Amino acid sequence: MLERICHNKQVVFTSLDVVDPQVLHTRKKLSIFSGVDQKSFYHLIFRMDQKSRFLRKNVDEIIDLYKSLEQHVNHAYKYKHLLINAPLCSKAALLLNENGWKVYNDFM
Repeated sequence: MLERICHNKQVVFTSLDVVDPQVLHTRKKLSIFSGVDQKSFYHLIFRMDQKSRFLRKNVDEIIDLYKSLEQHVNHAYKYKHLLINAPLCSKAALLLNENGWKVYNDFM
């Protein structure tokens, strides 16, 4: 997972913590990681595995989870990464890019 994020840029995390999705009161099957790089910038990483297409409604859910997490940890994230293993809808990809998300899609 980290190889995908660090491939284009040499990002080295000084700390990387796992966030329990139940903290955000969600039952979604996703992994959440919160990290700090060497320049003290916060990175948020969501990793989702699903069989169906990743649609615009999924983007709305991700953004809501992000806002809840920001309130929970009391700071903003400079970089937001989404790793998905599903087909990505073009409207969803556009909305994610507009909101500052970097998308890594492993779907073949």
